Amino acid sequence: MLVLIPDWAHHYDEFWRAIRDRNLWFIRLRYFAVFILLLFIFIGEQFLEFNLTAVQIKSILIISFAIIVYNVILNSTRQKIGDDPKKFNCLHISLIQMILDLISLMLLVYYTGNLDSPLSMLFVFHMIIGSMILPGYLVYSIACVVSVSYSLLFLLQSKNIIPHHIIAGIISEPNSHSTAYEIIFVIGFTFVLFVIVYIANGISRQLYQREQQLREALEKLKESERAKQKYTIGVVHEIKTPLSAIKSILDIVISKYVGAISLPVEQKLIRAQMRSDEALNLINDVLRLSKLKLLEIMTPEVIEIEKTFNKIIDIHNEQAKSKKININFVNKLSSANILKGDLILLELALSNCITNALKYVGINGNIEIVLEETANKIIIQISDDGIGIPKLEQKKIFEQFYRASNVDRISIEGTGMGLAIVKEIIEKMNGSIEIESPSKLAKENFPGTSVIIKLPYETSK
Repeated sequence: MLVLIPDWAHHYDEFWRAIRDRNLWFIRLRYFAVFILLLFIFIGEQFLEFNLTAVQIKSILIISFAIIVYNVILNSTRQKIGDDPKKFNCLHISLIQMILDLISLMLLVYYTGNLDSPLSMLFVFHMIIGSMILPGYLVYSIACVVSVSYSLLFLLQSKNIIPHHIIAGIISEPNSHSTAYEIIFVIGFTFVLFVIVYIANGISRQLYQREQQLREALEKLKESERAKQKYTIGVVHEIKTPLSAIKSILDIVISKYVGAISLPVEQKLIRAQMRSDEALNLINDVLRLSKLKLLEIMTPEVIEIEKTFNKIIDIHNEQAKSKKININFVNKLSSANILKGDLILLELALSNCITNALKYVGINGNIEIVLEETANKIIIQISDDGIGIPKLEQKKIFEQFYRASNVDRISIEGTGMGLAIVKEIIEKMNGSIEIESPSKLAKENFPGTSVIIKLPYETSK
């Protein structure tokens, strides 16, 4: 198999995309070229006083028909060919197109006057096209073959080995040029072809290489951003966990569950509580910003879902105890199922769901987390017996900054961003999320909410 692909382009998607686009563009252009060629015959005969012979007209029509036929075949083949560098690929289609076009053009030039043919300069156009797609050594070889073939036509015609086909109306008689003129013309024609190939191929190669360098630089920037955001989230989470525990302890002390406290001490504790709330809000803002940036950067890995939930529940345990909320975790999954996704983002999504449940469930409430499976999805259901969500508002709950009308905005803090972020993360993992209210834990005056997450999984062999 002829090697056409440079090493730097083997895994460069933009290179292959450009080749496929140009192949399609040239196929479409070829139909237009046939139309122009037929128009050339018609206008020349009717208005420019061309006097084409029957042989010329017949030859041009046959060549035009041949162009249409191989163009249809190439278009059909192009759609079935991939971009594997080790197999027949779209770059080989480009080479075949160019060879067929040059053969067709050489025949057209011969039947329209050769040296005096108005189509001769189209060779330059084809050299530019070839230089945009094919490797330099191959385009130089094609230019050499074109130059030799063009010169051979002159030689055979000058020796009267093959007949002349001039266009009457453009030139009056054959052999009207001196030998010196023909030699100079051929040398100049060859020189132009090689200069065009040198310039066009050099520019095209540099552009491809610059695009690749820019892409590599962009990938490095994305990798750096990924590392920075994950590091930020990790550090902030480490800070948030003890701070949340401190706030929970302050809540317990201020609520006088551990005994009476004096007024001065209570005031100090309330101030400490306010400062801890401010710190948590600031941390949440940093996390939210990092989450949004990471949504476009997914790092798939195997996730142990039970271990992940145990970790999240442990983090929120103090908050649950402070409100005397019971968290019941039920795992009905088989060990053969493998969940893949970005662990950090999934932890953020699940943690947000549990935080919401804790936030909207009252004292002595209940939260139940159930893991189940269907034929191709893992189902995560997080239910509570909290205030619930009005039925007419359930479709809007995933909108950014939206908060249900039954939320006490004075006593329950929030921005309405949580579930919007959760939905984005789950959808990035090719999953789905929905809300049900009342939940299965519903009780009088407390309809509760169920968050149902479905994620695709793989079965281990």
